Amino acid sequence: MPRQRAINRRPPRWTTRFAFALVALFAASVSAQETAPYPNGTSGLKAGTVPPPGHYWLMYNRLYEARRSNDRSGDPVLAGGNDIAFDLNAYANVHRFIHVTNYKIAGADFAWNAVLPLVGIDLEIGAYGVRDSAFRVADINVEPFVIEWHKPRYDFGYLYGFFAPTAERNDERPALPGKGFWTHYFGAAGTYYFDDDRTWAISMLSRYEICGTRRDKDINAGDNFSFEWGFSKNVGKTLDVGVSGYCSWQTTLDTGSAVDYVDTHDRVYSIGPEVQYFSPKLKLGYHFRYWWEFDARNRTEGTIATLTIVKPF
Repeated sequence: MPRQRAINRRPPRWTTRFAFALVALFAASVSAQETAPYPNGTSGLKAGTVPPPGHYWLMYNRLYEARRSNDRSGDPVLAGGNDIAFDLNAYANVHRFIHVTNYKIAGADFAWNAVLPLVGIDLEIGAYGVRDSAFRVADINVEPFVIEWHKPRYDFGYLYGFFAPTAERNDERPALPGKGFWTHYFGAAGTYYFDDDRTWAISMLSRYEICGTRRDKDINAGDNFSFEWGFSKNVGKTLDVGVSGYCSWQTTLDTGSAVDYVDTHDRVYSIGPEVQYFSPKLKLGYHFRYWWEFDARNRTEGTIATLTIVKPF
């Protein structure tokens, strides 16, 4: 990878709706419609907690693999009653820079962050002669406004962010990572601790995405609501173990004069184990999770393996 495309014949419309994008990683879909860009699956355990004031660098390494693309009923897409020989492998190396300031807004810590995603995609759909591969910088993501309150038994906050259409997109090149439209999103996040020592925790990080119109054609992607969640146990102050996942639903239909496909609301869920460890000696954090997607509608269904390295400064 990358391997240049070799598309023997133009596939049906649904195969060209491929998109890959990230906030710290990415989400993949080959569907009958546009999809929102936020990459669910990037935060995991204690996703609703912002760290103390300081500077942080996070490097995400994420592998996504899918061998099926589901239709609106959740069944594998078929061609003439046969398997379409769908094969998707994607890797993201994403760099996220976080600054948690010393400023307070109504008693809450104020923070911001920016993301630089590098994405490699290798896609084959044998039934339609689709074979494409690319490695590119994906759409840039910025969260200029994040606030969070910290209390003894909970953390809670709000955020605003956007995706800018900085990456290349071409419907004839399904491996290119760009979405081709602006997206603004708002969200709430929080972590609740079940005990005074904060060893048992449940967390959630939500986002509501408002998608814009594509630059190259009159299609406005539908809005999307999603949240990531985690349930964890802390051991010895440096180790967290637990289970995490995400849920995602498209809330409004795609609109515009160029919408020439049957439009439905896509959705997908995932779940899996996660471990987070911080080395006081090296001053590095290591997060690993492995998730299985399930009950996907109008998008791919696969597995996500993520290794994140966290460096505070």
